[in-house]
Amino acid sequence: MNLLIDGLPEDVEIGGQTVKIETGFRTGILFEEMIRDVALSDTEKIQTALGLYFPGVYFDGIEVIQEALDRLFWFYRCGEEPQEMTGSEEDAEEGGGNDDPPFSYEYDADYIYAAFLQAYKIDLARHSLHWWQFRALFRALPEDTQIMKIIGYRTMKIPAKLPKEQKQHYQRMKRIYRLPQSEDRQQLESDLSALLMNGGDPSALLNGGRESWHQTEP
Repeated sequence: MNLLIDGLPEDVEIGGQTVKIETGFRTGILFEEMIRDVALSDTEKIQTALGLYFPGVYFDGIEVIQEALDRLFWFYRCGEEPQEMTGSEEDAEEGGGNDDPPFSYEYDADYIYAAFLQAYKIDLARHSLHWWQFRALFRALPEDTQIMKIIGYRTMKIPAKLPKEQKQHYQRMKRIYRLPQSEDRQQLESDLSALLMNGGDPSALLNGGRESWHQTEP
């Protein structure tokens, strides 16, 4: 998908029918936080995800549910292919690299809010952005915003040849801005793929009283 050519998707095709999908950036954030919730089973995560992105839509049949999940994850990834796991134990030993979690929508909410206001004059508390818009703007945030500085501290590899004072400074910044969560965003991608391929039992989501998967609320 190319935003400049294809525009922003508002619906997806499931079972040969066009189904509206929730496009707001808040839905994407809630989805990520839900996936990280260890208190939920895989089946509960699948059920919650479908409810977030397709409110009022009832899916009947394992194949239809699987297709809905495929389209859901496609939308969440902004039409991109899943990221492959990268990084190495050597990166971790150097004290950084891509193995560290770069940001969290929960713990970095204030920094992200301030960055959008600073860079784009967009008040995220008052504006509703399409998820793909939000992600594109996030990726393009200038380096002088605090959130990008923090991400830089978290992900940087500290060269062994740096002077002692500089090394101590960067190590201190890493400690200050370290996230309490241990999983990184690449692991999140891996978890999403595992959830899609193996997680839960889609048949457990089928309620006998549901007559039509494409039924929507008035």
